This record gives sequence, structure tokens and C-alpha cells, in this order.
Amino acid sequence: MQSNPFHNLPKIKKRDAINILRKPISEVKILADYYKAVFHLANFPCEESEIILLDFIKYDYEQLEYKIAKRKAIEVLAIFDCKKAIPIIADFLKNDDDYLVETAIWSLGKLKCDDIDIINSICSILYKQFENKRIVIQTLTKLGVKKEIDKIRLLSTDKKSSNGVKGASFAALVKLCGEEDKLSDLKDFLRLSNQNDRHCAVQDIINAGHISVLPDLIKSPISPSFKLQALDSLWIGEILLCKNINIFNCIDSVILDDPKTINTLYINNFKKDIAFLIDQLFHTDFNRCYQSMKELEKSPSDEVLYHLNNNWDRAKSDYGAIYFFINVYKILLAKQLYDKTILDKVDFLLSDHWPNYMKFKSSAIQILGCLSDTKFYNKINKLSNDIHTPYWKNRYTALLVLQNKQIHIKKELAKLFLNDSHRFVRLKAQEICS
Repeated sequence: MQSNPFHNLPKIKKRDAINILRKPISEVKILADYYKAVFHLANFPCEESEIILLDFIKYDYEQLEYKIAKRKAIEVLAIFDCKKAIPIIADFLKNDDDYLVETAIWSLGKLKCDDIDIINSICSILYKQFENKRIVIQTLTKLGVKKEIDKIRLLSTDKKSSNGVKGASFAALVKLCGEEDKLSDLKDFLRLSNQNDRHCAVQDIINAGHISVLPDLIKSPISPSFKLQALDSLWIGEILLCKNINIFNCIDSVILDDPKTINTLYINNFKKDIAFLIDQLFHTDFNRCYQSMKELEKSPSDEVLYHLNNNWDRAKSDYGAIYFFINVYKILLAKQLYDKTILDKVDFLLSDHWPNYMKFKSSAIQILGCLSDTKFYNKINKLSNDIHTPYWKNRYTALLVLQNKQIHIKKELAKLFLNDSHRFVRLKAQEICS
């Protein structure tokens, strides 16, 4: 669940998007409108949209804005599952724009291309000077292509290969050849010092298709969004147990996100003074943020509260920092330190000012359930509604709060979630009702 700035733009009607994409580049005043039109046309999957996008990608303008929109158009055609786009997209495999080649490779994988000549063209890229061989390996793995497995095995051990290429190669060896010993390598990659490499490792674990790695994955110092994506992708059907792993234990752990359960990596010269630790909550590396939370939990609570409140206005403009700030407030609440302004902060975070998928929303729901039964119960209808609360994590969080309440109508309220669109939410509702 990633943010996109175009989500916050005024919606473009289908006809307006089509009209923009039909205009020759000489008639378009703002070239970024091409991308905006493609982005919004993605909301209207139909034959007409496919035809417009197919026509659009046939041009070969040099302007960067057009190239970016063209890549997005190819991606949207793949998302539409437009099979007739396959031969047109395949032509871009020989393009001199590596970014366009990447998009073409990804899209052909998404479209489940089975044309042997096209697959051979994708395979040939493994032997060329190409920056992103990771996407090639991922696509061949997705398509179940084993013919280049020896080359992929070589790449997995080549000292010149990036961690991203090695990780994708390990996933291919697991998925295509059943070499489960490579799972330990993927686990190790969850503890790489570079956060982007850890993120790549999550996708590699998903591609490898092994649930057994989940206990290690959920303890990794990365964003909970990546962990939930892995849980959602790897878990099979509507069952509670698989390979001695309980799905509720996994999801609950990710949502509660207690820093003590995170296996943080060692950091040189990590100071212990509170001002430094608060600054670390603004860091883009979640490992530093989690390590800071662990230290703040051991610090004097009243001093931590003072520094949190003193930096709240600064944090409000950084949604990553907000997540860790609100979680530290949650730690203080567990220590019985109540701040009278916390409910105002929670109201702000749960307002429509923020998109529903923001990771801090679930933490705000937890605090609301802890501090105000009245406000929480007043929101339960909204929290149980897929339209008002589209991100399943937040609906599940509401159930998790409800589960811990000692009230006689708990089961009646849980019934509101029994027909939820997401299987994990339905399973949690069934557990409470039973």
C-alpha cells in the first residue's frame, strides 16, 4: 500500500482522460497531464480504455514526461490483463530506454506471457549489460521459466551481483527448483544493513512462496506495511494454522508493533539521550526508529512525554515520524502515563485529513479504544464499513481492540465484520463471535 501524489488530485473523468491522451504532443500545454490522464484512466478498465492506451504507447516522443506516461500506460494495460497488448509490449524489450525495458518485462510477467520467442527475448537480457537484472529474474520466476536456472545460480553467487539480484536468484532457486536451503539466505537478507535490501528480501520471500519464513519476517526492522503484504500474499485461504504458525499471532504482532519484539540491528554510536532518540523517530530507516523506541521505553516517562509534545508540530508534517510518535505515546499509556492532549491527536490522525492507508491510523485506533470507550463505540459502524474504512488493517485493528474489551455486547458488535471483504477480518470476527 504505497502513497501516490495523484491520489490527492481532483479526479479526471474518463472522457477527459481520453481526450488528453488523444492530443498530439504539440497541443498539450502541460506534458505531465499525459501521466495524470493515464493514472486516472486506470480506474476505467474496458475495451475503449485499452484501445486508447494501445494507441498512446505507439508514439515515440523524446520528452521525458511522455516517456514516463508511456511506461505507466504499459503498466496499466498489464493490470487490465490486456492480452492483445503482449506483442506490442514485447517490442519494447529491444528499446534503448532501460526503464521502458523494465516496465515491459514486468508487464509481460503480469500478463502471464507464454510466447516462447518473447520469453527467449527476456532470457537474453540476463546476458547483456542491463542495470536491473532483478526484474528479469523475478519475471522468469513468475512465469515458471527454468531454462536459465544455471545462469541464475551463477548470479546468486557472483560477487558483482547486487543483493537485490542475489535475493531474486535465491527466490527463483526455491520456487523453480525446490532448493529450500536457500530460504536461510533469504532470512539473512532480512537483516541486511541497507533498508531497501531488506524490503527487497520481503518481495523475494513472497516470490519464493514459503510461509515458514513468516516468523522471522515479522520480527524484521522494516515497515509493518511490508509485513502485512507478505502475510496477505503468502497465507493460503481462510485457515488459522499452517506449519505451526497461527495467522492471528502474526497479524496481531505486526499491528501492535511492540518494539521489544523487533530484532533490531546493531548501530554504531547510537546515543541514549532523549533529544537524540526523538530525532531518530524522524529517520527513514525503520531500524533506527525501532531502536530509538526501545531506548525511550527505558527512559524516564515524563521526560519522554515532554519531548514528544515539544516535537509534535514538527512530526505532523512527516507521516513516518507520526507513526513512531503515536506508538511511543502508546508505550507511555501502557505505563499509565496519560497526556490530556492525546485524544486530540488521535482525532486529528483519524480524521479525513489523512488517507485511510496511513500506517499510523491503526495505532490511533488502538489508543482511542484504550482511552475512550464512547468515542470508539461511536466509530464502530464506520470502522466496520469497507467504504468508510477501505484499508483492511484498520478494520482488523478495530476488532483487535474490541476483542480485548470486557463487554457483553462484544459478540454483537463483532458480527458487523462477519461479511467483511477481507478474509483476515472475517476470521477475526468469527473468532470473537465464537
